[in-house]
Amino acid sequence: MLRWLRRLVLLVLIIAIFGALAYLITTEDRRRQAEFYSLRVTLEVQTAIARALFDATRTAESSLSQYRLVRVQSNEALEDIADEYNTTIEVLRMANGLLPSVEYGNGEQLIVPQGVIRLDPPRRFQIHQATTGDSLDALAKFYAVPLDLLRQDNPVLAERGIIPGDNVFIPVVLTS
Repeated sequence: MLRWLRRLVLLVLIIAIFGALAYLITTEDRRRQAEFYSLRVTLEVQTAIARALFDATRTAESSLSQYRLVRVQSNEALEDIADEYNTTIEVLRMANGLLPSVEYGNGEQLIVPQGVIRLDPPRRFQIHQATTGDSLDALAKFYAVPLDLLRQDNPVLAERGIIPGDNVFIPVVLTS
């Protein structure tokens, strides 16, 4: 009987140790998940604020035609976007390399040349995220793009210079 009692006590002790370990592990996991969630929410809020400030600053900096990155909702008509940003569907298609049959968005970001009715020379664009030391001159050489065209497509940056984090619209001239 004493032998069974010792085994029972040992079994209860082992179960208690495993239970305590499981409790500590789940508590630590919950703490880490809460910390990660808090960090993620904080970063998303900071990013949203930075984007809003960037858009407001960029809009306030220049009355010139500007190029914007716009997230187009699924099934949002390109014609509506063109009307909203005072451009044409043809310019939207050309700037983004879209086929003539594309009439609606698909949830992706588009480059919208606001206030631009015609792209001469015909071109599409790629985005360069500016880093420390970037300048329009250096980017023109790097991408083998005429500096005048790069300045034309980035009027705000041509006026104030490039700040790390700026989106630089790099023209890719289309040849016929």
